[in-house]
Amino acid sequence: MRRLLLILLLAGCASDGRSLRPGADEAAVRTEMGKPAEIVALPQGGQAWFYPRGRVGRQTFRAEFGTDGRLIGIEQVLDEAHFDRIIDNRTTAEEAHRMIGPPNYIYPVRGDSQVWEYKYYWGAQQPWALRMGVKDGIVTGQARVSELNGPNSRQ
Repeated sequence: MRRLLLILLLAGCASDGRSLRPGADEAAVRTEMGKPAEIVALPQGGQAWFYPRGRVGRQTFRAEFGTDGRLIGIEQVLDEAHFDRIIDNRTTAEEAHRMIGPPNYIYPVRGDSQVWEYKYYWGAQQPWALRMGVKDGIVTGQARVSELNGPNSRQ
């Protein structure tokens, strides 16, 4: 029984794609990483495939494909460097979604506003959340909140 459980657990472990190289085809990526949680068309052509990983999806790997269906690259996108590319009152929600993938949660707020929440690790694997305000299709603001010390520990 233990052996069966171990086999099932190992079979459920998903790759982060580090063995894949640019130029791999879509079938190779699916074989290595599984079915993507979401596929987004890119404005220049091609696609971005998103793979949330880890506890509550604190890592999301983005596999980008060119118009030829070949892999351009894979990167983990839930980090400060990617969040810093999102400019308040300028970046559209659609652009943010193409950059960092689907949020863990979307909360409705008064009127037509929403808060998109992304769980991620920062520093020494500390759990944080990016909360991004969205109104009329535009990112209106961001808050980065430590989940260890409550809402008073914002960055």
